[in-house]
Amino acid sequence: MTQQTSSSDGSGNHSAARSYIKLSGPDSSKFLQGQVSCDMDSLSPSNSIDGAHCTPKGRMVFLFSAQVDEEGSIILDVHPSVMDSALASLKKYAVFFKTEITDISNSYSNSQPPQSDLERLRSGRAEVVAETVEMFIPQMLNLDALGYINFKKGCYTGQEIIARAHYRGAVKRRMHHLALAIDRVPRPGDEIKNSDDKSIGNIASAVRADEGKVEILAVLNDKFSDANEMQIGDQALTAVTHLPLPYEIPASL
Repeated sequence: MTQQTSSSDGSGNHSAARSYIKLSGPDSSKFLQGQVSCDMDSLSPSNSIDGAHCTPKGRMVFLFSAQVDEEGSIILDVHPSVMDSALASLKKYAVFFKTEITDISNSYSNSQPPQSDLERLRSGRAEVVAETVEMFIPQMLNLDALGYINFKKGCYTGQEIIARAHYRGAVKRRMHHLALAIDRVPRPGDEIKNSDDKSIGNIASAVRADEGKVEILAVLNDKFSDANEMQIGDQALTAVTHLPLPYEIPASL
């Protein structure tokens, strides 16, 4: 796996490093159309799209932003920690398609300036990272509110589970933006418990905002999403402040 380091934006916060997967060959778009949550037919040189690649059970392996390069190949922008999982999962399904899948992280340069980790968190967008591969379905990270899912495109890997959660109102865990007065930044995937020591969710993303203050995106059980005290991993029970997301979470049916 290609290793990349984060760069500082000057405020002490870091810009999220990215890695890149290239799909070249005449079947690349057709192949991805049957694998990912977004509509690959809407991808063009002037229009990038965001999507998720999932297991047959609808659990996310990786998130990506897709664009077309000058040669017509498809470039997927992914988190570096999931590169090995992403390549393995894609190649498993690609054997009957004319597409070549390669890691081009060492040679590809994206002209778009990266968001800092805190900017991304405050935009309500969590990463799927190595610790959370296959932990969440797309709606748990609010990806239906963020345009990562096309519910009209037809079949793709995991589509049945994702569509059932959408049309039957079966999404009972959603991601929320919270602030905590703690010193240690939680890890993605860390368990969250309430004041009754009941497991109510998991960390999707966490970033230090100020000295002694951490902001998190937490996937919480709807029944406990308004809890005002939480225990993150092995840290002490602490008060939390609920912060707004910059978009509406779709209501359950």
